[in-house]
Amino acid sequence: MRIKLHNEFSKRLITSLILIFLLIVLLYIGNIGIYLMTTVLCFLSFFEINKLRKCKLKLQYFIPFVLFFYFFIKESGILNLGDQYLLLIFYALSSLLIIISLFQKTNIHFSIVGFLINSTFFSIIYIVSNHHLQYKLIFIIISIISLCDIFAYLIGKNFGKYKIFPKISPNKTIEGYLGGTFVTLFLFTLIFSYYNLKDLNLFLYLVIIIISSFIGDLYISFFKRKLKIKDSGKIFPGHGGVLDRIDSWFFTFPLSFLILI
Repeated sequence: MRIKLHNEFSKRLITSLILIFLLIVLLYIGNIGIYLMTTVLCFLSFFEINKLRKCKLKLQYFIPFVLFFYFFIKESGILNLGDQYLLLIFYALSSLLIIISLFQKTNIHFSIVGFLINSTFFSIIYIVSNHHLQYKLIFIIISIISLCDIFAYLIGKNFGKYKIFPKISPNKTIEGYLGGTFVTLFLFTLIFSYYNLKDLNLFLYLVIIIISSFIGDLYISFFKRKLKIKDSGKIFPGHGGVLDRIDSWFFTFPLSFLILI
């Protein structure tokens, strides 16, 4: 059992380090790197959705094309519209495509997941395009989510006894989640203190990110339970598919968008 857990953790750790390296490279490129990341992840996310539910409309091609077309219109300045109005138009267009393609009465969760994916990536684009923090805020949010996930996994595996929602996500424990939360809060409180950032709103925002990331993770676990699958894909060893890796983003970034706006 220990060997199995060790191998599983090693896979997760190596994959996480590779993803962190790729993220740093994209952030070094700047906003264009974030645009590239959203387009690629958008394609892979809807590709996994399409594998789970075959659709006539291949969203993995249409939604990234909508994003690419938005970037082209924005940078070229062809339409004399403000960035926010332009983003809203393309967001509405992509949401309409998702509803047309994924809506089904027997399992409305496909539409909800598609809507969450779309909202997440458009929220990221809004944050990058309309705030002076730009890609730095994206990096901070992903770092908070990743740290909380890593420590929750480690503490849960070693000390976890009480399951939070055993029927939805049997591997999540109260000890793991609380441990990951407090360690992440402690580390970022030290960082805030080092940079003399003592605004209570920052601490509250940190709490919101941690809670919303857990809700996103839990909801996708519920979605997979409904479909009777363990992982949405196998692209990331130790983590599963793209949806398994970015599920914590699905409420965090839209909520960040609402807070910022």
